[in-house]
Amino acid sequence: MNRLPLFLLLAYLLLFAFLAINPFARSVWWAENLPIMLIVAGLILTYRWFVFSNTAYALMAFLIFLHTIGGHFTFERVPFDWFTDLFEFERNHYDRIAHFTVGFYAYA
Repeated sequence: MNRLPLFLLLAYLLLFAFLAINPFARSVWWAENLPIMLIVAGLILTYRWFVFSNTAYALMAFLIFLHTIGGHFTFERVPFDWFTDLFEFERNHYDRIAHFTVGFYAYA
């Protein structure tokens, strides 16, 4: 039995539950998390027929985790200042990095 998908699912559920508490804007939280919940549900429902590699599950988890975090704070408010300061950006690029990980699905 492959335990990585189960571990990632449990990690997602814990992160989801924690970040569902008092998000910055509940409407944004729903808008950002509903597609992710559908993706996770789809992966669960099709696991019997479509099993991906551990690498694929790990890459998918990037989008799922980053999007869940972005939904809690709203993407422009995620505390990502260290990255912004490191590259001397004028704006928070968390949204770009999180949405870049959508490409991990194509790779996987």
